Amino acid sequence: MINPLALPKEDRRKALLLASYFFLVIAAFWIQKPLRTSKFVHFIGAKNLPYAKLGTAFIVLPIMLGYSALTRRVRREQIALAACVLFAAGSLVFWRLFSGPSPDWAHYAFFFYVDVYITVMLAVFWSFANDITPPDQARRIYGVVGAGGILGGAFGSAVPGWLAGRLGPPRLLLICFAVMLLMSGVARVLAGTEKGTGAPPALEPGGDWKAAWAGAGLTLRTPYLLCIAGMICCYEIVSNFIDYQFSAAAGAAFTAEGSLTAFLGKLSTANIALSVLFQLVVTSYVLRRHGPRVGVLVLPVVLAAGSALFLALPVFPIILALFSSDAIVHYSMNQSSKETLYTPTDEATKYRAKAFIDMFVFRAGKGVSALLILLFNTVLAPAGWPARSLSAAALVFALVWLALARRAGRRFDELTAPT
Repeated sequence: MINPLALPKEDRRKALLLASYFFLVIAAFWIQKPLRTSKFVHFIGAKNLPYAKLGTAFIVLPIMLGYSALTRRVRREQIALAACVLFAAGSLVFWRLFSGPSPDWAHYAFFFYVDVYITVMLAVFWSFANDITPPDQARRIYGVVGAGGILGGAFGSAVPGWLAGRLGPPRLLLICFAVMLLMSGVARVLAGTEKGTGAPPALEPGGDWKAAWAGAGLTLRTPYLLCIAGMICCYEIVSNFIDYQFSAAAGAAFTAEGSLTAFLGKLSTANIALSVLFQLVVTSYVLRRHGPRVGVLVLPVVLAAGSALFLALPVFPIILALFSSDAIVHYSMNQSSKETLYTPTDEATKYRAKAFIDMFVFRAGKGVSALLILLFNTVLAPAGWPARSLSAAALVFALVWLALARRAGRRFDELTAPT
């Protein structure tokens, strides 16, 4: 069990401050995410979600390249404070836009803004945390910090779940503004009391773009890394197919914007709680007994079976269960098992290849899925193909993903076998 009071006295303050910071970063995201989806589906339509997702795939990458360049010129604590202020101002701008009749471009802009927020703030947080935390201390306190993120997700998704109907969706952005002000306060306290180098960490999560380009060649030359990259790309495609089908079905089931926002918030809270339970009970057992060889197989099997079932019986409860299964298993067993696959590789491989996969392959999967959904909407659907046909495509990609996962799992066992 994670217990901050069990930490050495000199670690507690930093652990609690970083956990609070991470709590607020994730809480702000989960306040905005259900609001983003419900507004887009209600005002723009689920059929246009692929355009938004494709736009996100192109917008986020140059922003992250710019952030990577900025970190080589500006101290991390200054970037952290500036990011808090910038996104707090963004909350006020969108609150004002959504307080009355809003143009279509505002809903697209908000969709992009939320993805930019979580991508940038995660990079900012971990860069700042790594800068002020020595490696030996990180091993002691990052479990507590991670728990702060889980609690932030539960709290943040509960806000729209229980308050959207009472306050109205736009006022949720005022709560988000308050959360970001608190975040800036915590960042200021950390910046004032914890001294770092200001230099990029040796193994910064996500890496920088030069490491990513170096990792491209390394990944293409290494069958094991190609399997991991293929797994991630297939997951993004399958998950986005399911997300699109669920969003369309939820939009049809909940026609009022406030009711859809509240439903998505409550569903996210339940999924996060079940993900934590799954992580504690199932993931720990599977990884301890069987390792990632079995762990990486669970989600593709679940999503393949669910897609086949929805293809045969396209009703809302099935796509709801499929969407929730994706959220629950991905953020627990699949994430833990996937990260474990990197452990037998050398440090350069972990850094460069992971940077390439996280920065490019991950977004390529999102872009491909958006293009395929657009192809379906513009060519196949007008020709009479039913909406559930996307589940057939999801099933094919899930089976390819399963084959890659089996191969990666076997290779992991070979790399870790006693010699």
